[in-house]
Amino acid sequence: MAESLKQFLDPQRTVTDSTAAEYLAHLADQPADSLRSSEPQRLAQSSHSLLLAVQGLSKKSHKPIVNSAAKHVSLRKSLPALAQSAAELSQAVPRLDSEAEHFSKTFGKAADSKLLARRKQALRLLQNSERLVDVMELPPLLTSAVMTTPVNYSSTLDLYAHVRRLASLYAESPLVASIMSEADDAIRQMASDLVTGLKAPNLKLAAALRTVGWLKRIIPDLVSGVAPEEALPALFLVCRMAAFVSLLEALEPLRKLADEEVVRLGKSPPSPFGGQQTERYLKRYIEIFREHSFNIASVFKNINASFSQPSVPDESDPLRPLPSAISSLPLHLVEMLLETLRHYLPTVKDQGTRESIVTQVLYCSGSLGRLGADFGMLLSTIGVDEWVDLVKRHRLLAGRLESVIGDYGRGQTPSFNMSQESTPSRSTKSGRHFVSGLGSGVSSAVILQPLDLLKTRMQQSGRSTLAQCLRDMRNSPAGLWASLWRGTVPSALRTGIGSALYFTSLNSIRQQIYTRNMLGQGGRVQTSSSVLPSLSNSANLLSGAAARTLAGFVLMPLTVIKVRFESNLYSYPTVWAAAKGIKQADGMRGFFSGFGATAMRDAPYAGSYVLFYEMLKPFVGSFAPQSLEEKSGHGEMQTSVSTAVNFTSASLAAAACSALSNPFDAVKTRIQLQPQKYRNMAQTTYLMIAEDGLRSLWDGLALRMSRKALSSALAWTLYEELIRRSGTS
Repeated sequence: MAESLKQFLDPQRTVTDSTAAEYLAHLADQPADSLRSSEPQRLAQSSHSLLLAVQGLSKKSHKPIVNSAAKHVSLRKSLPALAQSAAELSQAVPRLDSEAEHFSKTFGKAADSKLLARRKQALRLLQNSERLVDVMELPPLLTSAVMTTPVNYSSTLDLYAHVRRLASLYAESPLVASIMSEADDAIRQMASDLVTGLKAPNLKLAAALRTVGWLKRIIPDLVSGVAPEEALPALFLVCRMAAFVSLLEALEPLRKLADEEVVRLGKSPPSPFGGQQTERYLKRYIEIFREHSFNIASVFKNINASFSQPSVPDESDPLRPLPSAISSLPLHLVEMLLETLRHYLPTVKDQGTRESIVTQVLYCSGSLGRLGADFGMLLSTIGVDEWVDLVKRHRLLAGRLESVIGDYGRGQTPSFNMSQESTPSRSTKSGRHFVSGLGSGVSSAVILQPLDLLKTRMQQSGRSTLAQCLRDMRNSPAGLWASLWRGTVPSALRTGIGSALYFTSLNSIRQQIYTRNMLGQGGRVQTSSSVLPSLSNSANLLSGAAARTLAGFVLMPLTVIKVRFESNLYSYPTVWAAAKGIKQADGMRGFFSGFGATAMRDAPYAGSYVLFYEMLKPFVGSFAPQSLEEKSGHGEMQTSVSTAVNFTSASLAAAACSALSNPFDAVKTRIQLQPQKYRNMAQTTYLMIAEDGLRSLWDGLALRMSRKALSSALAWTLYEELIRRSGTS
């Protein structure tokens, strides 16, 4: 029945599916009514169930199904490619076998292969890479050691010695040869730096010996065939001479000024003045020459002594041993100095200045004379006539010094002949200057106290006059004469101690300037009315200002007490009461009221006073009759003439300086009398001009000029006479 259904339903298709056959058999067993009624419904349900199942399956497994379909498509293409690759592999296996056999024969242990040798070399290089890196770092390390400041020369040379040892052990290595070349460059740079160090301006003995010692270790490695004991001393002289010449070339601005002065004076008529620029140039030139020529020669002797000299001379070379390089250097140096003196010294006309320059040259000659190069006698070849007297004077002083040293060495008190001048010690000289200044200050203060008191009374108010001040003092309970000498004790104490401090400090400053050749001083002792050293104008100005400022600061409390005690604005019964009143009212600061104005008054006054005083003495002395001067070997004036010259010069200088500094004195007096009202210099000056007019700055000028002229004349005349009689100059 089922077979009949198959043929009936699909005669052209043969059903081989077992499921279809079973279904046909099932249909054959069913009655016709069932087939018409229930079978379509059952088929529809089965179809719907299958559809739902297919839909669920596609929802859950659509990706694997799609991938599977794609893989199946690619599988159709891959299988032929796989077959082709398998065929190629089967053909390549014989060739691989032949190449493997060839490789085994070529690179076997028994074969001598260059590739294997290079491979072994590369492996060895890899194993020793750290050592090679260390060796290759030697040149940068050496260069860094050379460039470090300060250079550690010992470590640097040890490192260089290590490089040289490697070069001797591996002489055929290109790497070591390259490292050695770079190390040589670094050491040459260090040697160049050492040579540059020998050209330093202020090279000392210890530094020079160290530098030459390092060069002594370096030169044999860098230069062959040169003995260090022959090359290094000459190298040292060349470097020092280069430094010396560069220092002299630094004086080019001064030299140009001196040349211009030479040309200018050559065109003008002869004059006893001039040559200041030439003097500055020569003194600076000689100072540099003296310092560096002695330094070059002395250091060279020590350097030359550090080299061992051969005990047996080399007889194969008739020119050896070579003479020392220092043998001709002094001649060259002296010729440089004499040529400069020969050209510029005739321009200097002032006798004192010429003597100062020649004295400086003689000191330089004596300095080199300690090393066997005294050239003092050669001064006669350049037309310097002053050197004979100066040499005699220096030898006389040297003989006295040797006599003193000999007496002390024998335990005896130094003694001198009557014809010899005793040379007091520095403390004795200072003591004599202190006593002389104290005596002259006290004397002038006591004598001129009335003028100082009247000046203070007039300056305390811009409206007071001399007649009014005298009238007020006459009507006072103490009377006129007692009032005129009111405050004599603090004034004498202040002036006496102030003069002592001033003259002592002034003498010390002037002596320091004189002995050290500072500020272009004349460098001589005056042979007219003075026993004090003669300095240049700038030295006189600065020394006077500095000494007066120092003394004024120390004595400022006494000055304030004196001014308060003399003034009628205060009624202190005693000096001690005045000091206590100042302390209670203004504190310790009150004792220094007006110091700024005082310094502004005293420093210019004292500086210009010393300047005018020293300038006026030769001018006033030129009017003295020749018959009144002693024609002694020293050309000194008689006592009466020198006293008159000093008195006149001091009076004129004090009058001129008082007129210039009176405004500062007036301002100072106002500040010291009324510190609550007048607080500082600027405010005081403004108030004085506003309240009393510009004329108030010159109140008391006549009295101050009279007092200062007489006071300075008495003080300086007595001071110079006391110094002259005590023999301290």
